[in-house]
Amino acid sequence: MKCVALKINPIIMKPIFFISILFVTQSIHAQIQRPQLSPKAKLVQTVGLSEVTIDYARPSVRARTIFGDLVPYNVLWRTGANRNTLITFSHDVVISGQLLSKGTYALYTTPNKDTWMVYFYNKTDNWGTPAQWDEEQISLAVRAEVQDVSHTESFRISIENITLDTADLQLAWEKTVIQLPIVFPTNKIMESNLSKMNVDTASANDLYTAAVYYFNNDKDLKIAKEWITKAVALRDDAFWFYRQKSLIHEALGELNMAIDTAQRSLKLAESAGNQRYIDLNKKQLREWTEK
Repeated sequence: MKCVALKINPIIMKPIFFISILFVTQSIHAQIQRPQLSPKAKLVQTVGLSEVTIDYARPSVRARTIFGDLVPYNVLWRTGANRNTLITFSHDVVISGQLLSKGTYALYTTPNKDTWMVYFYNKTDNWGTPAQWDEEQISLAVRAEVQDVSHTESFRISIENITLDTADLQLAWEKTVIQLPIVFPTNKIMESNLSKMNVDTASANDLYTAAVYYFNNDKDLKIAKEWITKAVALRDDAFWFYRQKSLIHEALGELNMAIDTAQRSLKLAESAGNQRYIDLNKKQLREWTEK
C-alpha cells in the first residue's frame, strides 16, 4: 500500500493562518465588562409638542456626605458622574424667564448651600468639566434655590409637573433638590400647524384635533364649532366627535344643541359598545337636563 503525501497549497494556508491569528488576538483582547457604580441613564420626555432628552450618569450616596464634601461648594460640577451631562431641546424654550435656543448643551452646575448656578454650555465633548472654562460658550446661566428633601440615594435628573406647555427641570441628590421652570412653545407650534390647515380639504381627524385644541385652550369657540361640525360631517359614526361637539355647544351657551348632540353620541357609543362614552354621555345628559 502506497502512502500518498498530500501537498497543501501555501496560498490557501496564508488566509487560514491569518484568520487563526486574528481569532486568537481577539480572544486575548476581549474585555470583561463590569457593573458601573454610576450607571448611565437616558430620559426622553415629551412636553406638549416638544421633546427633552437628557443623557447622564447616576452616582449614589453610598453613606458619603455629598454636597460640601464629595461635591465641594462653589466649584464647577459636571452634574453627575463620568462624561458630562447632556440635555437636548427639540424647540426653543424659556428657562427661568430666559430664552434658550433649541439644541444640545452640556449641563454644568456650581452648587452652594442655599443656591446653585446652572449653566447650559455649548461645547459638549468634554469628559467631566472643561479643561478651560470659556464664558463665551455659556448659552444660559440661571440661579436655582435649594430645597430640602428627605433622601435621594441615586442622583436623579427629571422633568416634573408637566402641563401642555410648562414643566420643571429637577435635579435631586442626597438631601438636596433644585428645579428650574421651563416654558415650551406648544401654542406657537400649534398655531403654526393650524395656519397651514386648509379647512375645505382637511381630514376629519385634523379638524377634530384642531377643535379640541381650541376648546381646551380657551381659544375662539365659534371657530372650534365650525371645525367640529365639519369633522362630524365627514365621520358621522364617530361618537367621540359628537361628544366633543356637545361640549363646545354647551360652552357657547347652546344647551339644547348640546343635549341633542350628546344624545347622538350616546346612541353611537351604545351601538359601538363603548361603555366609557356611554357613561360619560349619560352623566353629562343628567347634569344638563337638570339645569
